[in-house]
Amino acid sequence: MPLSITTMKGQIGIQTTKASLNIEQPKGEQSIRQIKPQMIIDRELPRVLIDSSQPLSEMGRKPWSEVAAEYAQLGRQQAIETIGRIVSDGNRMAMIQNKMPEAIPEIALTNSTPKQHEFNFALIPTSRPKIEVTGHLDIQWQLGGVEYNYTPRRPVADYQPYKVNIYMEQYPKTEIRYIDTKG
Repeated sequence: MPLSITTMKGQIGIQTTKASLNIEQPKGEQSIRQIKPQMIIDRELPRVLIDSSQPLSEMGRKPWSEVAAEYAQLGRQQAIETIGRIVSDGNRMAMIQNKMPEAIPEIALTNSTPKQHEFNFALIPTSRPKIEVTGHLDIQWQLGGVEYNYTPRRPVADYQPYKVNIYMEQYPKTEIRYIDTKG
């Protein structure tokens, strides 16, 4: 009996998809603000006041106003002393009737003899000039700084795993046929 046997092998197909990883890193948000420092200056220009009137006065170099005031005071004092002396002499003469010693010759002798004056002078002043310095410098600082704010962002990841798809491309087959040789 003649038979014809035909066989076909089975074939499998393999389809693969490679794994993929895609990572995106968004930038974080950052803000920086600088606060400027400040310098505040308060100043008054210096002034030097020198009052040398006292040393100059001691040396005899007085201003006219001071000389006039000094001589006015001296004149007043001498006028009071003279009035007192005249009153005293008048009272003494009034006592002549009481047989007092001779008043007129004594008064005449007192008025005729010159008074002794004391003189004192100095070539160097004994006091120093008054010196006054005004003015100031005041510096105030207000420190600045930096305000820093940062907000991080998470990475965005997309992962596709490795895929293997196995399928039958051709199924195995066996074919058996009977061959008729008679005819």
